Amino acid sequence: MINPKRVILATVFGLIAGLLCYGGGKILGKEFTAATFFMILFHRMLIGFVIGISALRIRWALHGIIIGLIVGLPYYPLIFIEGGALAYSVMSPVWGFIIELSTSVVFKAKAVSG
Repeated sequence: MINPKRVILATVFGLIAGLLCYGGGKILGKEFTAATFFMILFHRMLIGFVIGISALRIRWALHGIIIGLIVGLPYYPLIFIEGGALAYSVMSPVWGFIIELSTSVVFKAKAVSG
């Protein structure tokens, strides 16, 4: 059974992670198109959503990292083509950890067993 509070919180934290990721890129002098901006938001929100609906029964920290790795998989081949993809692939597990930390530890929205 899915905990709706967990799904919503994790997705919102994904949105926040996307905004922080975008802001970090801007601080580092990166220029983003509108499409890239929305892709960043969508990708981090997707990590949050998948964390929220996941039924994996593993420790919370590892859970966030694994979900970040899995959701980031499509970006890994782009590392060799476009340097910007490095931020997506390397940071996906980091953001997954942070989203899971915020959801499970700070707000205590645990997965519900069914």
